[in-house]
Amino acid sequence: MLSSAAATRLGVTDSLQSGTVGWRAFRPAFDEIEGMAHEIAAGDSVALGRTDVYTPSDGGPAPFHRWAVMTGTSRRRGYLCARTMSDMVSWPVVDGKRREEKFAIEPGTYCGLLFLYSTHNGAPLAIMHDGALQHYRVGAGAGVATKHLARDDSETVGMIGSGGMARSYLEAFVRVRPIRRVRVYSPTRAKREQYADEMRSRHGIEVTAVDDARDAGQGADIVALCVSAIEPVFFADWLEPGMHVVDVTRPSTPADFVRSVDVAFWHGNPTPLIDNLPPTATYARGGYLSWVAGSPEETAMIPRVPPNPETFALPTLADLVSGRRPGRTSPDQTTFFHNIGAIGEGFAAVGAGIYERALERGIGTEIPTSWFLEDIRD
Repeated sequence: MLSSAAATRLGVTDSLQSGTVGWRAFRPAFDEIEGMAHEIAAGDSVALGRTDVYTPSDGGPAPFHRWAVMTGTSRRRGYLCARTMSDMVSWPVVDGKRREEKFAIEPGTYCGLLFLYSTHNGAPLAIMHDGALQHYRVGAGAGVATKHLARDDSETVGMIGSGGMARSYLEAFVRVRPIRRVRVYSPTRAKREQYADEMRSRHGIEVTAVDDARDAGQGADIVALCVSAIEPVFFADWLEPGMHVVDVTRPSTPADFVRSVDVAFWHGNPTPLIDNLPPTATYARGGYLSWVAGSPEETAMIPRVPPNPETFALPTLADLVSGRRPGRTSPDQTTFFHNIGAIGEGFAAVGAGIYERALERGIGTEIPTSWFLEDIRD
C-alpha cells in the first residue's frame, strides 16, 4: 500500500542492518519471497536481469571498478525496485581457491543502493541501503526452497563459508527445519571459529568448526555453499542419500553438478542472455552479463563465467512453489537449489515489505519528492 505523503524516504534500512532489529524483519521476508514466486508464476512480476560494467581503476586500490544494476517489479504490491552497486574488485587466491574481494573506498565499506518507485503514479518512494535487504532476500530464498525440498526431519547442516550469507542461511534453516547441529568450514580458522561461537550463542544449537570442506558436508542433511570462491568447493561424489544442497553463487559447484542430483531447481534467469557478444562484453562473476573497458591485458584479469546451459534448463522456484513442478518425492532423493536469479523481483518484493514497515514505524528521513521531479521532457 502506498504512502499518500509527498515525501521520499531516505535510508529506511539504517536501523535494520543485521543485529537484533534486523532479524525481526527476516520472517516477513519469507512471505515476500514466497509471494514473489507466485507472482512470477502468474506473470505479474518481471525483471531486467543483472548487468555489470567494469572499468580499470588506473592505480586505484583494486584493479577494477565494477558497477552493477538489476531491476524488478511487483504488480501485486505496486512497486518497481532498481538496485545498483559500486565495488572495487580483485580476485586473490586464498587456500588454493581463487575468490573475489570487493569494497567501496576501503575494505569493510560497501556501496549498494535500492531505488523504490510506485508503479501506480511513477513517484520515487525510497532510497535504501541494500545490505540488510540483500541478506533477507537471499536468505529467505534459501529458506523457502529448503522448506519445499529438504527432508522434514533435517537436523544437521554442513556450512561451507562463514561470512554474512552463512549467517543468513542458518537463520533461514532454523525457521523451517528442526536444526540441532552445524559443522562449519571456511579457509580462515579464526573466522570459522568466530562463526561457530556466534551461531551457537544465537540459536542455542551445537556448532563445530572443522578443518576441511568435505568434513563439513559429511553426514549433513542440508549443505549450504556460502563462499566467495569462484571455483568449485563441493562435488558430486560428496553427495549422500537424502541430502539437500543450497548454493549461493554459480561457480561453487562444477558445471555438470545438477546431473548428479535427483531433483534440482533454481531462482531463474539472473542476467540478460546475448548471442554473438561484441568484443567489449563477456560473462563474468556469477555468470552476469558484463561490459568491460580496458586493454586485452587488463581485461584478461577478469574471471570468465559463461552461462551454464545445465542451470538454465532447470525449473524455477516459481515452478516449485506454485506446484507446476514436483519437489522431493522420496526421503532418499538428493535435492539442489541454485539460489541465484530473480534478483530484481526479489528486491521489489522485500524492498516493498521493508518500505511499508518503515512507514508504519516512522523510520527513515523524509526528503521532498519534488527534488526528484522536473518539467523538462526527454
